Amino acid sequence: MDTEYLKRVGLCIVGALLSVCLIFYLGFHLWRTFTREVEIQPVAETTVEKTVEAQGYIFRNEQTLLLSGGNTAGNNTLFPMVSNGSRLAKNAEAARLYTGSSVDVREKVAQIDQQIALLQECASGDVQGLKDAQTIDEEIFAVLSKIRAAGDSGKTADIGLQRSDFLESVNKRMILSGMGNNFASEISALQAERSSIVSGLGSCLETITAPVSGYYYAACDGYESVFTKDFLTDKNLTFGTLTEKLNAAPVNEARAAGKIVTDSEWFMVCMLDREYLNVYADAGRCTVYFGAGEEYRMNMEIYKILEGGERFAILLSTREMPTGFDFSRTQTVRFLTAEYTGFQIPMSAVRIVDGMTGVYVLDGSTVAFRPISTLIVTDGYYIVNTDPGEDPPEGYQWLAQHENLITEGKALYHGKVLSG
Repeated sequence: MDTEYLKRVGLCIVGALLSVCLIFYLGFHLWRTFTREVEIQPVAETTVEKTVEAQGYIFRNEQTLLLSGGNTAGNNTLFPMVSNGSRLAKNAEAARLYTGSSVDVREKVAQIDQQIALLQECASGDVQGLKDAQTIDEEIFAVLSKIRAAGDSGKTADIGLQRSDFLESVNKRMILSGMGNNFASEISALQAERSSIVSGLGSCLETITAPVSGYYYAACDGYESVFTKDFLTDKNLTFGTLTEKLNAAPVNEARAAGKIVTDSEWFMVCMLDREYLNVYADAGRCTVYFGAGEEYRMNMEIYKILEGGERFAILLSTREMPTGFDFSRTQTVRFLTAEYTGFQIPMSAVRIVDGMTGVYVLDGSTVAFRPISTLIVTDGYYIVNTDPGEDPPEGYQWLAQHENLITEGKALYHGKVLSG
């Protein structure tokens, strides 16, 4: 009998058995690792804002433009010659009144005006006033992210709202890179297209010019002579007189052909519950969010606060006039009332042990309890102080960033060793 052959066969069998055992051993521990009864996530820092919603009222110095004689825009077509927010010199052409009316033409011209305004802004030559390339790239990325999010959620209308912001940022980026410093031909083509469309309306009944220099807006709401800057800046203004003004009726004018805003400074008035008075009494400035969908965030000056029993009026001012901002007279706004920065902890991870509120973390294969100092509980999360400023309870450590937080687990206790 060939003993050497049998030895080799035996060694092969033993090696195979050892390999199978090793694979089984490794597989078992991998299975235990991925199936152990705990779920973990890294501890991360976040910032949470608390806001309060209110109704805002815009006050500005405005002058209504009027059609002459018996002309009205009712049965005719009033076409602005510049886009909303454009600055006009005194006696500059603001709008024209044409015979007839066409909604389709009106919408088409409005779209062309928007494109012309965008190109004129980018071709104004104010390259020094542009932000640096990196900042503009970040703006482009942010708009693209919003477009993608709107598409994923099926909000196709929101995608259209981002169009102007995207084109504006891209054109500014082209100016900085030297690729788009001359938009004259595009502007001329759009102006020619506009003239061609408007000329088909009929005869021009009247041309409206700006009596003073200022910013032109086509729409009027009847409050141009009611919600004025002069009213708010009156030293004798009281909470009662302001409340009466907010309830005043508009002054309707059939001959209105737009308005001129004569001062870039504008005010917003809001009524808030008295519980927030201490937040703004000595603040000087505050953060306000405008808009229900895509929001504008503005840091506005607190011009004055008027107390009125259970509520108070906060008067805010700014000279900021963002492109595309909706200057509708009444707006739903949100006020930033508090800001908290800390570790964001899901409620499922929070435990009470020996009278202490805390969480479990996985330190290697050992479970450790970490006491926490809670700042606020909101939207299913605890926001936890990153530095409580005092020593932790004896025998424990405060929670630290990047630790492996146990969000789900059973029969946990401080010092437990997980076999997986």
